Amino acid sequence: MRAALTGLCLVAGAAGGMVLGPLLEGRPEGAARAALPPPSPAGPASLQESFRAAARFAMPSVVHITKKGAAAVDFWTPQENVASGVIVSGKGYLLTNHHVAEGARTLKVRFVDGREFFAGVVGTDGETDLALLKIEVPRDLSLVPATFADSDQVQVGDWCLAIGSPFGYDHTVTAGIVSAKHRRPLLQWPYQDFLQTDAAINPGNSGGALVNLRGELIGINTAIVSETRTCEGVGLAISANLARWVQEHLLREGRVRRGFLGVVPSDFNEALVAELRNDGIRTLADLLEDLGLKEPRGVFVLEVSPGSPAGKAGIRRGDVILEFHGKPVRGQGDFFFRVAEVSPGTKVQVRVLRDGQERTFTVELGERPPQDLRRRR
Repeated sequence: MRAALTGLCLVAGAAGGMVLGPLLEGRPEGAARAALPPPSPAGPASLQESFRAAARFAMPSVVHITKKGAAAVDFWTPQENVASGVIVSGKGYLLTNHHVAEGARTLKVRFVDGREFFAGVVGTDGETDLALLKIEVPRDLSLVPATFADSDQVQVGDWCLAIGSPFGYDHTVTAGIVSAKHRRPLLQWPYQDFLQTDAAINPGNSGGALVNLRGELIGINTAIVSETRTCEGVGLAISANLARWVQEHLLREGRVRRGFLGVVPSDFNEALVAELRNDGIRTLADLLEDLGLKEPRGVFVLEVSPGSPAGKAGIRRGDVILEFHGKPVRGQGDFFFRVAEVSPGTKVQVRVLRDGQERTFTVELGERPPQDLRRRR
């Protein structure tokens, strides 16, 4: 599957967040796992041992998934695909990608010890490309849930390991660094918060774990940017904090209910200037002067949907949203997430700039209709 720019491929097929409630508590007593490794000491030999310890710690939390049913997600036959998943609860809950679970007639999960079980779908969320699965846990099986890290604390340059089933080779470990944070490569995916890594990620890694050198989960491997559909050093993993937030909602309701304002926002950039050229705007400086801003702040409202909560409250095209629900708006990506995380039906304060004056509107958020915004083949 090709996407914008150099081509973004979902990597399934063969080839923080918020604290969760008691339904997703830690692993049961007696679950076997290596001890959590200490922070990495200096020196090549010590670094090697850190890699070994992190892999030992995280490996039991990663599963191999075989999908049978609908047409192949990526490169293999319509009959069978493979992907990966991450155990998130001792009660049998697993996280993987939405595009892994989508259309599946059956999903079979294989653990690192070789045991296999069929999994059911608890819920999926196409807008973040995540799915929550569940297996019935036999009494003699002690699951080893992943330990979540706070992905907001991850730094560019941190070592990381990707664990999954590239090309069907289950429980494969590759190493690299965190290349960038908060990547949003496609505007069609408004609720993505990707970590970028050069750890080798290939088809079959989808839904697997990206972990730090303590073996803690920092992301769910999801996509690669590649012309060849194989690793070119640009892999994308959904941040652990976002994954955990979605996981909580899928557990509660089987879907994610997001707040809906009903505006099309834009950052202050050359693309916005091009959109406003017919309105007489030639440069970003012209636009800022016209709005009465000394520097870019908030987001520019390009469009307000008729009958939307924003439209009913009086927000209109050309307004600049400066604050939402009591906090400054830092940009388009920040704004998407801020609106989405507020429950539908909540009344929020939206502070806007209009005609050089700041105004505050009270808006009762609606519910964003569920959509699958992934680019199709």
